[in-house]
Amino acid sequence: MSGTTTVPEESDTEWTKKDTQELLAAMKTSILKKDLKSTYLKALKNVDWKEVAFDPFTPEACKKKWGEILQKLQKIRTLTELLVEAEDVISNPLMNTKIHPDHPKRPTPPNAIFCEENWVSYHNKHPDIGRPKLFSRLANKYQALPDKEKAPYEEKFNLATVEYKKKKQEFIKQCESSSNKKRKKLSDDSTDLKKFSGEPANVFNFAICLIFCNGYNIFCKEQRTHMTGLPNNAYTSVWAQRWRNLTDREREKYSFRCRQMKREYAVKLKEYLKTLDQEEQQKILKGNGIKTPMQKRDVKKVPKKIPGEPKKPSNANIIFCKKQMVLFKETFPNSRERFTKVNQMWKTLSYEDKNCFKQDVTKNMKEYSMELQKWFKTLSRAQQESYRTRNPSKLKYLGENCTEEPFAYRPSDSEDEIFEDCDSEQEWKMFDFEEDEEEDDENITFEMF
Repeated sequence: MSGTTTVPEESDTEWTKKDTQELLAAMKTSILKKDLKSTYLKALKNVDWKEVAFDPFTPEACKKKWGEILQKLQKIRTLTELLVEAEDVISNPLMNTKIHPDHPKRPTPPNAIFCEENWVSYHNKHPDIGRPKLFSRLANKYQALPDKEKAPYEEKFNLATVEYKKKKQEFIKQCESSSNKKRKKLSDDSTDLKKFSGEPANVFNFAICLIFCNGYNIFCKEQRTHMTGLPNNAYTSVWAQRWRNLTDREREKYSFRCRQMKREYAVKLKEYLKTLDQEEQQKILKGNGIKTPMQKRDVKKVPKKIPGEPKKPSNANIIFCKKQMVLFKETFPNSRERFTKVNQMWKTLSYEDKNCFKQDVTKNMKEYSMELQKWFKTLSRAQQESYRTRNPSKLKYLGENCTEEPFAYRPSDSEDEIFEDCDSEQEWKMFDFEEDEEEDDENITFEMF
C-alpha cells in the first residue's frame, strides 16, 4: 500500500443487491459466539468492520450501509435475527410491503368516476379554486344529481367490481400455489442453538436462560405461538401493544415465571459444571458468555433470644449518636443532615470526651453481667447448655472462662471506622441502634445475574 490512500466517495460506488447480500453474510460470520444471543446493540459494538469490509467498499461505507438497513427493521431482537430478516428482505422485497404489487386494484366508486370525467372541464371554468376545494364541489354536485343521471356511473362501477373479483380470485390461487416463505427464527430447539450451547441439547442447554431473559420475552414467545394470519413484520408491534395493555399484576406474573426459570437454570448449571474439571468449566463458560451464579456469603446465624433475656447495652458511639440525634431533631429535620452533623461531632470528640461515654458503657456492662447471671440461673440445665453453645461470646458476662471471643468489644478506633463509612441517608436508616453487638451482620444474598 502507498503512504496515502484515497477513500472513494459514496457516489463512486453504488450498492447492488449482490453487494448487500455479501455484506450481510460477512456480518453474520463476524459475530462472536458469545454475542449470538446478545441484544443487537451489544453485538454491534463487538463487530469488526475491517473484517466485514470487502472491495470496493471501506469499513465506514459498510457500517453506514448497515445503518441504513437497520432503520427499516424492528429492533426488539438479537443481531443474528436482524441479519436473518435483512437477508430475507433483500432477496424478497415483497416481504416488507403490506400490499402485494400484483394485487388487483379496487374499482373506483361512482362519485370518483364522476369527478375524474368532469375534472378537466370544471377546472378550466374555475382555475382559481384549489384542488381539494374543487373535488369537494364536484362531490357535492354528484350527490345533487338525480338517480337517472347517476345510473351510468354506478353501472361502470358494477362492471369494474365484477372484473375486480375475477382478478382477485386468480391472484389468490397463484399465492396458494406458490410456497409461502416463512421468516427464519432462532428457537430453543434449533440447530443454531445447539451449536451455541457448545454441548448436546440432552445434557444441558446453556442458552435457555438467555432466551427468557425477562417476563416480556416469555410473553412474546407465548403470543407468537397463538398469532396467525399476520405478516411476519407485524408480530412484534402487535404483541408490544398487547403487553402495554396488560395490568401490572399480569406483568408481574410473567416476571415471577422468569425468576423461577432463572433459579432452575442456576441449579442445572451448577449440577452440570460439577461433572467437569475446572479448566473445562472456564472454557465452556467463557466460550458461551455465561455468568456463574454468585455464591452467598457465609454468615454466622444470629442466635434467637430466649424470652426474658436481658438486653445487651449499646456501645459508646451509639449512645452518643442516639442522644445527639434527639437534641438536633428540630435544628436538622432531615435525618440525613442530622446524622452527618452527629457523625462529624463524634469524629471531632477528644479522647477524654469519648472515654466518658466508654465509662458509662463499662458501668452498663457490669449491670448487664449481673442481670444476665441472675437470669441464667432461672434456666434449666438443658437450656443453660444450649445457651452456652449458641452464645460463646456471652460466657465472659456469665463469669465463666472463655478462650475465644468472636464478638469482643472493640476500642474507639473501630467505632470511628463505623461512622466514617456511614455517610448516606440510606445507611443511616439501616443503622439500628437497638441491635446487639452480635447482630451487626445481616444475611446477604446476591442476584444470579
